[in-house]
Amino acid sequence: MKRIAGLILTAVFLSVLCIPCAATDTGRVYPGFSDVAEGSASYEAVKLCYERGLMNGASDTAFNPQGKLNVAQLVVLAARLYNLQNGGDGMVPDLPDLGQPYLRFYDEDGNKLIFFTMEEIPACNAVGESVYIGAAYESDGSELPETCKLEIGFEGYNHVKTFAGVKESHQSVPGTMNQGYVGTGYRFADPEAASFTMLPGIQYVEQYKEAWWFPAVFYLGSEGVMGFDGELVYRASNGNNGDDSGYDPTVRFSKDNATRSLFAWLVERTAGELEILNETVDVPDVNPDETQDAAAILRLYQAGVLTGVDQAGNFGGDKELTRAQAAIMLARVLDPALRVRLGG
Repeated sequence: MKRIAGLILTAVFLSVLCIPCAATDTGRVYPGFSDVAEGSASYEAVKLCYERGLMNGASDTAFNPQGKLNVAQLVVLAARLYNLQNGGDGMVPDLPDLGQPYLRFYDEDGNKLIFFTMEEIPACNAVGESVYIGAAYESDGSELPETCKLEIGFEGYNHVKTFAGVKESHQSVPGTMNQGYVGTGYRFADPEAASFTMLPGIQYVEQYKEAWWFPAVFYLGSEGVMGFDGELVYRASNGNNGDDSGYDPTVRFSKDNATRSLFAWLVERTAGELEILNETVDVPDVNPDETQDAAAILRLYQAGVLTGVDQAGNFGGDKELTRAQAAIMLARVLDPALRVRLGG
């Protein structure tokens, strides 16, 4: 095949189509933490979260139920939850070799047509809910089939996304901006394919790759759950992460305690679809039009995951999150039988 060339795709979002499965038996045996009394409000939740591999103790013998969770710990919990909810064992994958991303085009019989490394990634143009990716720049593309499957991934990283595409050909028009439409390529109509944007972590990897929490960030980003700088860092810093802010996630994620509002934002994104138990909810301190993360908070109330911090049902979004609170709410995600029907 003639030389395949193209512009560098500034990045690629990896995402995998996951079907929620039954909980995996991790084989972990609850050690019986000395500071979580059997029969206490958090006992069953702590036990379940430990056995499922979602939470660990503060030590081998203690859980520290009133201890606070910092942002980094919460992000890792969210990644473990996402993995569990999609049939995994709660383990966050290690970072892949970020120097070896690829795009592979296959025909309908599974024969590989074209392979691109990051240095050769072709032109692309995302519009609406579809994206065009160039495949043949110098040829007329006649050697390419009418349809293809595109696989996007990293060497050694098991989270791979595939898209189905239909061939398109475009001619260069002198004196005009071609916007990536040159030669022959494929149109991918999957809405997720339009998320071909900076892979979470590529531009940050040298700065953050040593941070213990970064594999969780990369994993959630690769699954399309959230972006890093524009979403997670923005949200964790309450929007104060501009170039002149001095906000440094490598310091602040481990220093700043997580709020209940940040917890709701992350859990709602990683828990998957939850059955609605409470069709109508009225949370006194959550205004649907004004409260930060109101949509996520209210959906978790509807699902019976959140119940509030007092008898009135106030959420207390700006309050810091304790480990016991996190365990109780996370256990409700893991086990539908623990969810609460409000007013019942």
